[in-house]
Amino acid sequence: MRIGITADLHLTAREEHPERYNSLENILSQLETQGSRTLLIAGDLFDKDFHNYSEFERLCKKYPQIQIHIIPGNHDPNISTKSIVAPNIHIYTSPTAVEFGSTTFFFIPYKEKTKMGEQIAASVGSIRDKEWVLVSHGDYYGGVKERNPLEPGTYMPLSKENVDIFKPRAVFLGHIHKPHNRDNIYYPGSPCGLDITETGKRKFLIYATDNNSVDWVGVSNDIIYFDETFVIVPSEDEVPILQNEVRKRIKSWNLEPAEETKVVVRVQAIGYATDRSAILSVLKEGFSKFRYYDEEPSIEDLSVNPDQQLKTVAERTMKLIDKLDWNFGGDEPEKEDIKLAVLNLIYGD
Repeated sequence: MRIGITADLHLTAREEHPERYNSLENILSQLETQGSRTLLIAGDLFDKDFHNYSEFERLCKKYPQIQIHIIPGNHDPNISTKSIVAPNIHIYTSPTAVEFGSTTFFFIPYKEKTKMGEQIAASVGSIRDKEWVLVSHGDYYGGVKERNPLEPGTYMPLSKENVDIFKPRAVFLGHIHKPHNRDNIYYPGSPCGLDITETGKRKFLIYATDNNSVDWVGVSNDIIYFDETFVIVPSEDEVPILQNEVRKRIKSWNLEPAEETKVVVRVQAIGYATDRSAILSVLKEGFSKFRYYDEEPSIEDLSVNPDQQLKTVAERTMKLIDKLDWNFGGDEPEKEDIKLAVLNLIYGD
């Protein structure tokens, strides 16, 4: 049995954010084409304080053969079978074990000021001696360092110790909007970028109950956000270096030709240059085929310093930084952050 999994759609009025509904419809359409008949939504289906569910119901009724199972998140405190009544929608307002094929899925809706491990322990009889999968909404503390920048703090945490004790086959969580996984812990992420901070092509998950495999599947989006920052180091070659970096960044987006018109990009250059005007021209030309999130690329934080000795020191230091592995993840600084801090130190800002 193949089961679709997504989370964090944050639906509002369709006229306000049609792209979010269209992303959900794309998921449902793909499931229908593949013959999958089940979609799990791991929380934050709706945005906070949104209470008109009729547009969501109409969309679900277009796919009556797909059963949609909703595990409420911290933005969904008021949804229930009293408020959403389409026949193919199922909402779980308390911890519930549901059988799909030979696998037990344990759904834990978000509950404020509780821990996921406590919720599992209280209902352990539902999963004891079974092959089971956890679906819930909250923070995993066990090596996945991503956090939701829009919602600081702790949200119904799940610890690595909980996973080691209760031994689920797989764990699927909502709350973190960036798709990622570690071991058997998966965050599908938002299937549609909600704003410029949620970049790149989006995905949902397909879980196969027969062999415990997980596949990432692309979602067709109306809008694809990208946010690109370029740290400029003053040199005679700063223009061709930037031109090459712009081409590399765009290539890394892995766009199909039809997706280029969907891109909304924010671009800025920071650091130090010998020619700010030339840097701005390179950015404008390099991203000219895309829509800007702002009116044009920003060079507000790009300074000019003609000191040749400092320029030589900066160039050599940047080469040393590039040789190091800065793939820390989580809350650790990015390589660009390190470069900017070093440049500020060299130039005395």
